[in-house]
This record gives sequence, structure tokens and C-alpha cells, in this order.
Amino acid sequence: MEVLERTYKVTDFLQKEDFEENFIYELLNGTIVKRSAPNPLHQIVLLNLVRVFDNFIQRNKQGVLLIAPIDVILDEGNLVVPDLIFVQESRKNIITEKGIEGIPDLVVEILSPSTARYDRGEKMKLYKKHQVPEYWIIEPKMQVVEIYTYQNGDYDLQEYAMEKGLVKSKVLRDLQFDVEQIFKV
Repeated sequence: MEVLERTYKVTDFLQKEDFEENFIYELLNGTIVKRSAPNPLHQIVLLNLVRVFDNFIQRNKQGVLLIAPIDVILDEGNLVVPDLIFVQESRKNIITEKGIEGIPDLVVEILSPSTARYDRGEKMKLYKKHQVPEYWIIEPKMQVVEIYTYQNGDYDLQEYAMEKGLVKSKVLRDLQFDVEQIFKV
């Protein structure tokens, strides 16, 4: 992961044309952060998680599920690209041609060695600042799922499972599954 020095606003960031292909760029507190494409294990976990989420969301008609890369514009100095995003049906108006302009209901970050410190640090602080209701952190190598919910100005760890065990979402009511499902290779 590489940090490019200089302070930008989202409008400047979206107009830049010198981004290299095959990299993902985010704007964190006005600073451009460049990261490599995810590795195969990351993508396997993401695909398995999408299957679980999408089956549930389609069956229950709860909203829209989006996968990276898609821009989430949190404010004028922050544009993130989470791995998985859920927006409730009643809030679909925040999905625009630019990406998601507003606060998603649920965000998932799948850790990789180069992104873990941002996903657990600066990005988690941003999600908390913007009161994202539910934030999932998934660690593929250790096969860990952590689910944080926003309450009383902070994130509380609501669910934790390693290798196996049921987890459930508060945002996606009635969604519950064994984490073994998403770590199958």
C-alpha cells in the first residue's frame, strides 16, 4: 500500500486521470492511498460471502448488495472502496452514477497484509465517524469474522467467530450462517 502526499477533495480525486491500471485508489482524510489488487484467497472469501448475502437479500427483498470496486463517497475528503456494501431498499437513492453518495447500512472489509492496518485503523475510524450501522472485518488466513455495530457513538464487537460458528447481522435481520461457508476454498 502506498500513500501519495498532498491533500485532495473528492471532486479533485475524481478528476485525476493519472491513476495506474490494476490498482485500487481511495481517498482517506484527503490523502490518496494506492493498493494492489486483492489476492486469490481474498477473492474466494468475497465470492463465498456474496453468495450467502445475495441469496438472503434476494429472498427477503431487503435492498442492494454491491461489490468492489465501487466508490463510496462519505464526505468531501473521504472516498473508500470497501469489498462489500449493503444499502437498504428504503435508502437506494444514495446509489448514483458516481457510486454511493452517502452512508451504506453495512460495509465489509476483507483484510490482506497490505490493507489490515487501514481497515482496522483509519477506515474503521471513518466508518465510525459517519455512523455506518454495521462494519464487518474478515481475516481470511486466520478465518476470523468480526461484526461491529454502531451504538452510542462507538463500535461494539457484536459477533466473533474463528474457523466455524454462527454469526448474525443486526442490519440484515434474520441473516445467520456458519463462517465455515465463506472460508471454503
